[in-house]
Amino acid sequence: MLSGKTCDFLEVVFPKGGDYCVQIGDGVRNGQALITEFQKKCPCTHLILNGFSQGAWIVGDMLAGPGGCSQITTGLDNTSGAGKAIAAALLWGDVRHEANMPYNVLDGAGLQKDGRDADSLARLNSRYAGVLRSYCAKGDPICAGGDDVEKHLSLFEKYTDDASTWAVGKINEAAPLCAAPTPSASSSAVASSTVASSVVASSAVTSSAAASSAVASSAAAASSVVASSAGAASAAASSVVGASVGGAKPSAAASTSVAALPPAPTSKAYPAPFPAPVYYEAQCLPVVKIEYKYV
Repeated sequence: MLSGKTCDFLEVVFPKGGDYCVQIGDGVRNGQALITEFQKKCPCTHLILNGFSQGAWIVGDMLAGPGGCSQITTGLDNTSGAGKAIAAALLWGDVRHEANMPYNVLDGAGLQKDGRDADSLARLNSRYAGVLRSYCAKGDPICAGGDDVEKHLSLFEKYTDDASTWAVGKINEAAPLCAAPTPSASSSAVASSTVASSVVASSAVTSSAAASSAVASSAAAASSVVASSAGAASAAASSVVGASVGGAKPSAAASTSVAALPPAPTSKAYPAPFPAPVYYEAQCLPVVKIEYKYV
């Protein structure tokens, strides 16, 4: 689906328990830092953000603040390198789902439970409305204030293909971030300078399936940034998916309106010092219940 491009992901981890506001704040700080550093290392790579449940709250706060339960950030500047790299952002069962936004889809589009702070919503809409899609089903207790948790948990299963098609379309229509290289006489193919990547945040292991298909069927992590606890409103990790391209050198006559394509080699883009992704399942610990009885 992404001809000439490849995809990969990175995970941004945030706490799986304890104070909910601390979880949000840590996720937002980690997500913003990862996106910023990733963009510096891979300036030709476009990003897709993908967030489920609590992870969707985190993705929204990464883009527009406040960054937790109080103001700690005003979000990523859409005119910065990192902001320009964001080609698409998917929110699934967003805790902060706001009714009647132009990017809302499904029969819960006109519903909400908590909504987003006015200043944050204004920043989100003015900066990123054109690259957003928010999925909310009527009856979902997290985004729509309903009482059917299955509506929340089945979003990926039902709408992954739709999200994937939309996200790939946004990548394909995005302006190149780097000047395209000129083919040499010895080269039979030229790699595209537009690379696809994805940032995902979620509060359920099921988000991994959604993330992967949302970036053209590449394997993604269990949360949008990526993995998180399976609880409907708890999350633990997030992920950034990155694409890499071939390493042809740019022409001397490359356009000055975009950055020159970096020199070869380019390969799987895991920017140091971040570790390789750890899936949520690998982080699980057994829980033992001990009962004392008088005999």
